[in-house]
Amino acid sequence: MKDEHHISSLVVLHRPDAVDVLTAFVELRDTLEIAIQGECRCVMVCETDNQRAVMDHIEAMEALPGIINVSLIYHHVEPHGVMDELVSSDASLQGAGV
Repeated sequence: MKDEHHISSLVVLHRPDAVDVLTAFVELRDTLEIAIQGECRCVMVCETDNQRAVMDHIEAMEALPGIINVSLIYHHVEPHGVMDELVSSDASLQGAGV
């Protein structure tokens, strides 16, 4: 298994009555977050360790009642080491008052 960090954004088109089902689905998965919720669509952020997990989330959401479409809008991959360096650098800058 590769040591990767995948960051994706998804747009989910759904019926208004599917909000509760979608919210419950996301609450059970710590790798998903609803960033913006509208009446019939939402934008989600997905952070996983592999691309297959992203696709599994999309397929599972598409199977939920009231979900019309799930579109992968953005996908970015970084080695975990790079992500750890960025977090460490950011913490250092905040501590320095920059």
